[in-house]
Amino acid sequence: MASNAPLSSSPTSVSFLAYDTAYEEICRDSGKNFGPPSDAKSGPITLAEFIRALPSILRQEKEIGSKSLEERERQNALRGTKDDPVTTLFSRLDLSLGEWKKYAIFDSMKNYTRNLIATDNETFTLLLLCWNSGKESPIHDHPCDGCWLRVCQGKVQETRYEIDTETDKMDITFDEVYEDDAPAFIKDSMGYHKVGNPSESIPAVTLHLYCPPFDQCKIWLDPSHASRPSNACMCNYSEYGVKHTCDMFAVNMI
Repeated sequence: MASNAPLSSSPTSVSFLAYDTAYEEICRDSGKNFGPPSDAKSGPITLAEFIRALPSILRQEKEIGSKSLEERERQNALRGTKDDPVTTLFSRLDLSLGEWKKYAIFDSMKNYTRNLIATDNETFTLLLLCWNSGKESPIHDHPCDGCWLRVCQGKVQETRYEIDTETDKMDITFDEVYEDDAPAFIKDSMGYHKVGNPSESIPAVTLHLYCPPFDQCKIWLDPSHASRPSNACMCNYSEYGVKHTCDMFAVNMI
């Protein structure tokens, strides 16, 4: 990674220069030329091709969705399904190439680390999360259009919750362990969730796509008090493969 690439503590403060520099380096690492995927409809794509193609898809969806309430509702219904263009593109990303490994930075003193791969400060943030054995995130929401997840290494467990307003508790509605790299998806209308590494011996790595970027979310430390969430700020442990040296960037929030 070039030493002159700007760093920041949150996706929304990353400059377009940093994004373009990171993309160019990913292209060089992959041996690919600049531009969108050569096959725009099917087949595996590299990390560089994914990063280049994604923003135009998201901007096009936003433009179409702004034309009518009906279209926005149609897009919301498709989000995260096999017919969703974002899900389709994300599923084509070839994780077997191991391009994510240069961003996989663990810290044994933390439950997990958030490692920024790319963001354009407008439409998306792509993060690599590295999970220590037996560790998990707090329950949290997603103040965006949705979060896509793929497993790069090991396995992770997702537990979803819904709020019972009568009891003020968060009830479990879904509990699943993911061991392959098929995309999983969640948005707030589907509930809130926590993610963790159920293995007591094997670290896990997951790829997370958030559209659009956000720098704060709500977390629940006690599911028996649903009306008492806390606010958390997004802090990245590393950005573009470079670990932050300042302690203020090492705060481990979801």
